[in-house]
Amino acid sequence: MHRRGSGASLTTGDDRSPIEPISVRVPDASRMTGLGRSTIYELIASGDIEAAKVGRATVIMVESIRNFLTANRMRPRPRGREAPPMSRDAT
Repeated sequence: MHRRGSGASLTTGDDRSPIEPISVRVPDASRMTGLGRSTIYELIASGDIEAAKVGRATVIMVESIRNFLTANRMRPRPRGREAPPMSRDAT
């Protein structure tokens, strides 16, 4: 029997470590990242994340998701530094 969905990892049936997926379907990518389905499709269309069509299914490369999120990671400000004051002209 075939089960839909990928889950987080596959097991090999013995004591070896789980097999990490190289690709996931859009709903799984959405759950993994916390991004909505439409945002995932926009990232595919813009080329920010890599995907492939396999029959009717769209699969997203997990490494591509990791690279995209790493490249867009927000860096914390060093302690003791405040945000620059807003100018009075900005209102």
